Order: sequence, then C-alpha cells, then structure tokens
Amino acid sequence: MDLTKMGPGARKPTNEKQTKKEIEDFFKKMEETEKSGNFEASLAMVDFPIYMMTDDLKGVPEAKEYSREEYAAMMKPMMETMPKDLKMTHKRSITVISDSLANVVDDFSMTLGKQKVTGRNASTLVKRDGQWKWKTGVEAGWGGMGPPQGAGGGGQTTPTEGKK
Repeated sequence: MDLTKMGPGARKPTNEKQTKKEIEDFFKKMEETEKSGNFEASLAMVDFPIYMMTDDLKGVPEAKEYSREEYAAMMKPMMETMPKDLKMTHKRSITVISDSLANVVDDFSMTLGKQKVTGRNASTLVKRDGQWKWKTGVEAGWGGMGPPQGAGGGGQTTPTEGKK
C-alpha cells in the first residue's frame, strides 16, 4: 500500500501562501457584500447544502444541514436588521488542508455604541469551480433562538428543528 497515492498524502497543498491569499480575498469580498446589503451575492458565496453548528446558552450542542432556501430564510432577517453602525474586527487563522479545503478560526470583536463583544467562530471553506465558498459554520450561543426581534419570522428554520 502506497500512502502517498491516497488520502492526505496525495492531497498536500501545492501553494499554501497563494491559497491563504485567496481565502483572505474571499473574506474581504464577503465583508464588502455584507456591507452593501446584497443578500443574493452573499448566498452565492456558500456551497449548499451548508452545515451549521452551535450550542445553546446552557451549552447543549445543535447542528443542522441547511438547503439554500432554509439558510436564506434564517439569515435574511438577520442581514436586513443588522445595525449600520456595527463595527467588526477579525483576526483569522487559516489552516490549508488541500488546494480545495481549508479551516478558518476567527477571533472577532463587535462594537455597537458603547457595547463591545468578543467571540470566536470556525468555518470550513471549499474551493468549487475556482471559487472559495463556505461549507460549514460553527459559532457558540445561537441554539434554541427564534427569529430576530422585529423580523416577523418569515418561515425561519432554527437548528433545533431537525437536530442531527
């Protein structure tokens, strides 16, 4: 058995520096897309189905695979009600797994007026048809939450529906 012909031995990154630059560019484009409010463009940056994981305020994990329609129903109210004066900073750590797979851990801070919150999330990105896209998202504290206040529900699906 030749381990260099299968699995990780056969799929080593060929240019990690270039791949990290592409991923940094992906995040810059995502931030610009979010600021512009172009929801359809943000959906185009996701490789559906997307797998989302979180936990609730008691620490109970939840996870669900979302179709494009489910994800859009969940995220659109949040994007539409995002305060314009919210400021975010990011410190991302990118681990290149192969030329088409990468993990990203983001230590972030959000400031809204005098309130500042810090947190950490993780993502897996995939490169499909030459473009980096989100495949998984992991962030604490969203479990068991209903639609954002003022969003009116809009058929939002929460991770507690269809736990896996």
